[in-house]
Amino acid sequence: MYPSQWHREFGDRTLASAHVILPPLLDRFAVASMVEVGCGHAHWSAAARDHGVAKLHCIDGAWNDRSQLLVDPALFAEHDLARPVALPQRYDLAVCLEVAEHVAEHGAATLVASLVEAAPVVLFGAAIPMQGGHGHINEQWPSYWRDLFADHGYRPHDLVRPRHWHDREIHYWYRQNCFVYVDESDAAACRNAASADPCPSIALMDAVHPEKFEEVASYEAIAGKRLLQRLPGWALTRLRSKLTGMG
Repeated sequence: MYPSQWHREFGDRTLASAHVILPPLLDRFAVASMVEVGCGHAHWSAAARDHGVAKLHCIDGAWNDRSQLLVDPALFAEHDLARPVALPQRYDLAVCLEVAEHVAEHGAATLVASLVEAAPVVLFGAAIPMQGGHGHINEQWPSYWRDLFADHGYRPHDLVRPRHWHDREIHYWYRQNCFVYVDESDAAACRNAASADPCPSIALMDAVHPEKFEEVASYEAIAGKRLLQRLPGWALTRLRSKLTGMG
């Protein structure tokens, strides 16, 4: 899904992010098994392994390079995420982060259906509109995904953002987009989710992290270069002519 260069540039921080975000959730929900859907190099599975999760399963598309996996390649299964995923068992936790935006909108509901079949607790986050990134074809606000999970009786819990919003060790997109979806029919999972410290209203799901805002709203980003890129060809030609005449 992402080229090797992306993993070289961002992989270490992705693993560091997983090592910070996962442990409180693993403890809260007594996670002994986990499936990572859209695993890439399996950074989140590797972190879960390091924190004692014994049973792991990783899924991604045909593009994934198994030689780069951070876990045993035997744990990996190839699958088109826009199609229903049949798993060998149900897990305590499903993780799907910064993946759903790569699945066409017609496959979004199918992906969510696969996630709720996979586990009673789902750590989920996906790129918001205008976040940008390699191969993003369905960027949506968290409330869009909330509605798809609600169709299956899963409710979002804001267990990640308040705790990690200012932690620069973590990629901003995890701090901005992560929610924990819990099956409302699972009494134990709901009890564990509800035992968290009070969180901001879920009505504030659709938020942009300051790091992203500064990235797109900086003076450099709104300088003339981007404006020039949007000018029609004839206008650029005329502008170049005038500038040349002034030289």
